[in-house]
Amino acid sequence: MKVGVIGVGNMGSAILEKLAENPALSLFAVEKDRKKLSMFLNSPNISEATVEELKEKADMVIVAVKPQDVEEVFKALRGFKGILVSVVAGLSTNKMREITGVEKLVRLMPNLALKVGKGIAAASFQGLSEAEKERTLTVLSIFGEIVEIDERLFPAATATIGSGPAFVFVLVEAFLDACVRMGIPFEKAREIVCGVFEGSVTMLKETKEHPAVWKHRITSPAGTTIEGLAVLERSGVRGSLIDALYASYLKAKELER
Repeated sequence: MKVGVIGVGNMGSAILEKLAENPALSLFAVEKDRKKLSMFLNSPNISEATVEELKEKADMVIVAVKPQDVEEVFKALRGFKGILVSVVAGLSTNKMREITGVEKLVRLMPNLALKVGKGIAAASFQGLSEAEKERTLTVLSIFGEIVEIDERLFPAATATIGSGPAFVFVLVEAFLDACVRMGIPFEKAREIVCGVFEGSVTMLKETKEHPAVWKHRITSPAGTTIEGLAVLERSGVRGSLIDALYASYLKAKELER
C-alpha cells in the first residue's frame, strides 16, 4: 500500500516514523521544512513527494499539518481518489469533504504514545467500504488501539485522548516528586512509579472491574492508604481532574468546524 504523510511536525513525524516500521508500505512525505524532512529520507521505504504527486501515487494520505495550514493543503488535494485521513483537531468530515471533494474520509484523534506502539486513537469513517475500512485499520493499528466512535463525540475524544496524557504526566511527575521527597533516588523512583501506573492500568484492563473496587481492596481500616485518600478527597483531586478534562472538551468544541 502507498501512503503519503503531509506534515512532519510532532504528530506527523511520530506517525511517519511508526509507519516506516512496516516494510510492506511505500511511504511519501510532504514537508516544507527541509530540516524536518531530511531526518526521514534515509529510510528505505520513505520518499519525498509533493501534494500533486501524492494525488497520483498514494492509496491513502494522512494530513498532520497545523490547523492554520489545513485549508491550503486540502484545496491542493482536490481530485484525490484514495482514502484521506486527517488528524487535524476540530475538523469534521463534512468540512473535509466540502474543501477537498474527497469521498473516502477518516477522522483520527491519536496521541503521541503511538511512538512506542501503545497509542490509543479515536476514529470515524465516512464513505469507505468494509474492505477499505479493514485495510485502513490494518495500516493504522501499528499505532496501537483504534476505537471507532460517533463523530459527535470527537471533542470528548480530543480532551481525553489528545490532552489526557499531559494530565497523566502531571500525576506521574507528582508521584516522582513525592518519592524523591521520601528519599528514593530519582532513577529508582521512575522505575517504581512507572511500574505502579502500568500495573494498575493492566489490572483494570484485564479484570474490567471499576477502579473503585480495586481502591477499596487496597484500603485497609486505619491503614496507610486511607490516610492518603483522605488528603486527596480534602484537596478535591478528583473534581480537579474532571474539571480539567471538561475544560479541554469545551475548548475542543469551540474548535469544531
